Amino acid sequence: MTQTTALPASPTPVAPAVVVERTLSVVAFALGVASVVLGQTFVVPIAAMVLGIVAYRREPSARAFAVWGIVLGAVMAFGWLVVGVIGVVFAAPFFLFGLL
Repeated sequence: MTQTTALPASPTPVAPAVVVERTLSVVAFALGVASVVLGQTFVVPIAAMVLGIVAYRREPSARAFAVWGIVLGAVMAFGWLVVGVIGVVFAAPFFLFGLL
């Protein structure tokens, strides 16, 4: 009669760590905040909105950052649009009547 020994149980397999991609969302949020704080360019809000829209579609786990990037970029782009319209309205009489 042979005696058998029980083998030790194999350790439970460890699931690989899930890497959450939030790069585009965080960049969109950072550009949105930068467009509010700096407020010197029209390109940064547009970039924040574009990256925010792309991140919203690609990164479902970080949608809050993407939405904030879109909102802040849109607010600043709208602000620049309002400033541009006011500037044109103010400058139009000078160009039309030659007062400049």
